[in-house]
Amino acid sequence: KLREISPIHKVPVAVVDGRTIYDSRAIIDWLVTTRGYGTFAPPIDRWREGNLVNAIDGALDSLIQLFYLRRDGVAVDGSAYATRQVERAEAIFGQLSSEVRGTTFGTAFGLVELSLIASLDWMDFRKTFPTEKLTALAPLRAHWRDRPSLAATRPHA
Repeated sequence: KLREISPIHKVPVAVVDGRTIYDSRAIIDWLVTTRGYGTFAPPIDRWREGNLVNAIDGALDSLIQLFYLRRDGVAVDGSAYATRQVERAEAIFGQLSSEVRGTTFGTAFGLVELSLIASLDWMDFRKTFPTEKLTALAPLRAHWRDRPSLAATRPHA
């Protein structure tokens, strides 16, 4: 069914108002443009927050690529490719960790927080990255852990 809806054959994909949208970032942009931010905090600095979401997406993309290769039986672990992908994710999380210190990042629940927490939850669920090493991000994640929309949609093993 997915291949009938999305020519890029990946989730998420959404059909909203008769329009098919193929990527989470585009889906979010469409929804906040047409429906507003609702209970999400609107961005204070749209460009900075866009950079943070892009960084989170980059880390997640690296780990998803490794996940798919492992799932398909490719012996990728220990390869230069896998090392680069993990190092990329680590570098991004290091930057995000420095963003948390001494800023208002995480004090309101916006798209950055949603992207980060959903990504970390997926990484735990799929065991693609040791998120327990991200100690600077743990308080932010713990702070929002019981938010009803997150608790209701958290993946379970």
